[in-house]
Amino acid sequence: MIEISNLNNQLVISLANNLVDVYAFEDIKSITPYTGPSGEFVIINFINENRNSSLRLPYAEISNQPSWTTLIRAVEGISVWMDTSIGGGLATEATLQQVEINTSGASRTPTFLRPTGVSGTIPAGRYSMSFASVGTANATVGGIILKPGETLNFDAGALNNTLGAVSYSTTTAGAELIIITLT
Repeated sequence: MIEISNLNNQLVISLANNLVDVYAFEDIKSITPYTGPSGEFVIINFINENRNSSLRLPYAEISNQPSWTTLIRAVEGISVWMDTSIGGGLATEATLQQVEINTSGASRTPTFLRPTGVSGTIPAGRYSMSFASVGTANATVGGIILKPGETLNFDAGALNNTLGAVSYSTTTAGAELIIITLT
């Protein structure tokens, strides 16, 4: 069995044969869930002397974290420890309970705009935004010129992250955008 804990802002992995490995959170590049023919694993990728290395921990053998009821929960638990550690505190079970687990997906509502001859702002709180310049003249998105035929896509990522507000302008004659957002 494997025991995983956060001790003094470090990842501590204790194996059944009394071997203990300690890793600084600052040395961890990413944590990834993996499911394959040989089982479910928590993959921890390290930054080590300008080369990448990784550690595979069998999820089924993690014995001391009862709140890690799924592989995703285990990955999120370690991620919370890392985020809290870098912020200066220790993650507690109460902190882990705040991590939202969404295995069924969420319904998002798309909205579509086709502005021309106006300036406006897509308000903050969108999960993604896409701006396509479909006119014959340049438009402006977030202060950057978007030439005819160019597209910008923004995605806030996982765990219900949202984007900040983004301004746009189609006031130049011939400028037109198609804007799609998800709320």
